[in-house]
Amino acid sequence: MMGLARSSYYYHPVTIDPSDEVHLRACIEAICTEFPRYGYRRVTHALRAQRLRVNHKKVARIMREDALTVQRIRRFIHTTDSHHPYPIYPNL
Repeated sequence: MMGLARSSYYYHPVTIDPSDEVHLRACIEAICTEFPRYGYRRVTHALRAQRLRVNHKKVARIMREDALTVQRIRRFIHTTDSHHPYPIYPNL
């Protein structure tokens, strides 16, 4: 043999057209503005429903770079009622 792996011989690198990247970013931004609570999984599913072949890791990277990630809503949880009619004892 020639000392070259078969996979190396048949490997053809995939070149990505920059216009495809711009189109993908526009589609992701459109989905995120229409559905602001969508994460990268739902956005990937929506893109695949539009017949776009895209990896979920690429969608997550683009959303992170363009600050389109979902911000969680932190609700205030009221746990202490300090306005009760009972006596308040000192902390010993």
